[in-house]
Amino acid sequence: MGYHGDDVADPDDAELLTRWRDGDRSAGEALVARHFPAVLRMFRHKVGDAADDLVQQTFLTCLEHRDGIRDGERFRGYLLRVGWSRLLRHFRERAGPRGKVDPMTSSVAELAPTPSATVGREDERTQLLTALAQLPLEMQVALELYYWEELTAGEIAAVLEVPEGTVRSRLRLGRDKLRERLALLDPHAPDGEALDQRARAAGRPDP
Repeated sequence: MGYHGDDVADPDDAELLTRWRDGDRSAGEALVARHFPAVLRMFRHKVGDAADDLVQQTFLTCLEHRDGIRDGERFRGYLLRVGWSRLLRHFRERAGPRGKVDPMTSSVAELAPTPSATVGREDERTQLLTALAQLPLEMQVALELYYWEELTAGEIAAVLEVPEGTVRSRLRLGRDKLRERLALLDPHAPDGEALDQRARAAGRPDP
């Protein structure tokens, strides 16, 4: 993108955002390339073929509102918050006027019972993804942000727009529920750090 060099560190998000606002298109492209994987992970294994469209919508929203993004705000957190909003809208539109989507109780397994990512594969990664999909949506996303994006409880709270204490309690409960769900799929499912390692590995790109 024109920002790499052997002895020059990559610019941070704030610098790229400033350059983008000033008309440097390559800076905007660098931001998109840097955070595209994280945004894709927000939708992957949840919405099937709609994932690409929702990723595009998320970045389009960023483009439309780039001048209003606070300089001190973490750019990735902003993108993920927009993605979370798009994800909820997608499921609510799909449910229709008579449907109900409560992210604290509704799971992806209920909202999208046949996600393409889990068809015909019974390896450990698929079992982990299946167990995640059986958790309430907000709990699932909180765990994914923790394991896959390595966000802190405070950063997750900003994405989900809930108190940090709420996130901490949901992470603890979510980890317990994930272990319980996984044990139903695999009697020899790991616990403790081994479970954490499997959960982190599940966020890697599809083979």
